[in-house]
Amino acid sequence: MPPRRLVAPPQTVTLRVDGHEIPAIAGEPVAVALAAAGRLLLARSVKYHRPRGPACFAARCDGCLMRVDGTGNVMTCRTPAREGMRIETQNVIGSADTDLLAATDWFFPGGMNHHEMFTANKLLNRAMQKVARRIAGIGELPSHELAAAPVRDLFGDVLVIGGGAAGLMAAAEAARAGASVVLLEEAAELGGALRVFPGAVIDDAGRAWNAVTLADELADEASRAGVRVLTHHAAVGVYGAEVLAHAPDYAVRVSAQRLVFATGTNEGALAFEGADLPGVMGVRAACTLLRHGVLPGERVAIVGEGDWCTSLAAALLARRAEVVGPFAHDAVKRARGRAGVRALEVARIDAEGNERVERLDCDLVAYAAPPSPAYELAEQAGAPVRFDGVAFVVTSDSRDGRAAASGVFATGACAGMQDLAATLAQARAAGRTVAAEVRDGR
Repeated sequence: MPPRRLVAPPQTVTLRVDGHEIPAIAGEPVAVALAAAGRLLLARSVKYHRPRGPACFAARCDGCLMRVDGTGNVMTCRTPAREGMRIETQNVIGSADTDLLAATDWFFPGGMNHHEMFTANKLLNRAMQKVARRIAGIGELPSHELAAAPVRDLFGDVLVIGGGAAGLMAAAEAARAGASVVLLEEAAELGGALRVFPGAVIDDAGRAWNAVTLADELADEASRAGVRVLTHHAAVGVYGAEVLAHAPDYAVRVSAQRLVFATGTNEGALAFEGADLPGVMGVRAACTLLRHGVLPGERVAIVGEGDWCTSLAAALLARRAEVVGPFAHDAVKRARGRAGVRALEVARIDAEGNERVERLDCDLVAYAAPPSPAYELAEQAGAPVRFDGVAFVVTSDSRDGRAAASGVFATGACAGMQDLAATLAQARAAGRTVAAEVRDGR
């Protein structure tokens, strides 16, 4: 069965999606509203027009790109729903479910080298180039002229990038120590991974919390300390002591004496046949749907191990969904389905030691892959980066997050911290250190 809402909302707005009316909760991400309406197929791939859907719900994949109110390539997982929005699937002839251009995939099952197609005949090649331009791409130009975005300037002693646990703790500590602090967070809510984790966590004082409750507490602490919090503000570049951020209707240029990067991680991905089908997503993405009151599937296959998998399985079972797995990464052979996942093929070892492949029906595959620290902005600011054997991480002092670059700190998951208690302790020290440096004029 497709995803569905666990509880009918008392009030909704109406979205116009490919000519059909779909109810949504005002302010929730459009991609979540579409999933709640049973739709995970939102896009088609550029070259072969294969079905695509959200894999992260965190603006890190291209599975939710759609045309919104005449503007193409909009990340619908970051776009708040509002009354009367007009949403369209891009790059299709027909509909998202039945795209005539998907015949490309049928005609070229072994792949297509479009660079060398029909090059022998000049006239035929020109015709083929026109066809290629028509069927490929990621959307059309906006249907209306976009106004130039104004630029606003902000100043602070300390700029914290990232509103997860580490960023909130560092910001609150710096503000309590007397520094003026600006915090940028690209999402609509503060708390980062805590906001969607469906289980209990332990803080740096050894206390057990519901993850969402801890996210609320950290956000409240930052507010009480006087931190200037800007949600829906995505930092996109570091230029010396200035950081450029993008907001929905304007750009922001922030100048600060100290930069604290708490940018977290990007959810990893697994490589197996069918891994790009709608309905195959990371465990955090599935937890995000649950956070919004949407059951992501009735029969969910879980791949991987760790707290996210365990907590997701418990949350699904509590909502009377069926869970199969968890399965090891290397046991997964293939996800099957046409417009969305319908089964997962996994390898099992029988009593005689022989491998046999078993097909398990499911309507969602949630996987946990090694995450990738979001190190890029800190590296732009001059922080050193190292490869830890799995991914690139920012090199910083494990005690207070100080990076080798002057005035640059990196704390939490982007610096390789995996334990929440250790992350909070490091972020607390980072906030105190940057405030002391600002106060002492260093």
